[in-house]
Amino acid sequence: MMTIFFYLFLVLVVVFIQVLDNIKNDRAWDHNLMMNEQQIKQEPPHDPLLEAYISLGALMVRKDSSSYREKILYLNSYFARHFPHSHYDFGRSFTASLKRPIHPRTVSKWLRRKLPQREQRLQIMYFLAGLSNVDGAMNQREIALLKEINELLKLSAEDLDRIIAIYTQQQERTKSSDSPSSRIATVKLAYRIMGVSENASKDEIKKAYRRLVKLHHPDVFATKGKEHQEIAAKRFIEIQKAYEILEAREK
Repeated sequence: MMTIFFYLFLVLVVVFIQVLDNIKNDRAWDHNLMMNEQQIKQEPPHDPLLEAYISLGALMVRKDSSSYREKILYLNSYFARHFPHSHYDFGRSFTASLKRPIHPRTVSKWLRRKLPQREQRLQIMYFLAGLSNVDGAMNQREIALLKEINELLKLSAEDLDRIIAIYTQQQERTKSSDSPSSRIATVKLAYRIMGVSENASKDEIKKAYRRLVKLHHPDVFATKGKEHQEIAAKRFIEIQKAYEILEAREK
C-alpha cells in the first residue's frame, strides 16, 4: 500500500512540475511580447506577430537544415510580402530563434489569442508547409511538427491534409509524368484537396468545391492587400485544378 501511495506522489510531483514549467514558459513569452510592444519610440518598432512566425519558422528549419539557403530566401520573400511595413530586424531575430529553446505550445497559445479567426491561423500553416516544401518534399519530422502545430492552433486534420495535398499537387505537376501511377496519385491528391473520400458522389464533390470557393476565392481577400490576393489566387488555382480533375473523372 505504501508503495502505491509513493508512486502516486511521484506522479503528482511530475505533473505539478510540468504545469509550473508551462506557466513559466507562457509568462516568459507574454513578457517578451509585451516588451516588444512597449518599445520606446527611439528604437525601431518590433512586431510580436512576426516574432511568432519567425519562431515557428526556425523550428521548422531545425527539422531539416538541407536547402538552408533556399529556405532563407523563402522566408525573406514571405515576410517582405506579408509584413511590408515592418522595420523588424529579421536576420538577427531568426538567428537568435535558431539557437534558443522554442516551445510550440506556448507560441501557439499566444497565436490563438492573437488570431481568433480560423482563416488567420490557417495562413500560418500554409506558411510552414510552404517552408518545409522548399526542397520539393516534406520529411517525416517536418510533417510531425506540422501536425503538432496544427493541433495546437485548434485546426482540423482535414485542414492540414488539404494544405499538404495542395503543395504536393504543385510538386507533382512539375514532374510532368503521365504514367498510370502518376495519374492515380494526381486523382488521390485531388480528393484530399476537396476534403472528400474517394467514393464521394458528384454532388458531394460539387458541394465541397463550393464550400472551398467561399473560403479561398481571391475576392474574399479583396480588402486585405494585393499580396494576400496573389497568394489566395495561387491557392485557388490548385483547388480549381483538383475540382477539374475529379469533374472530368466523373464524366
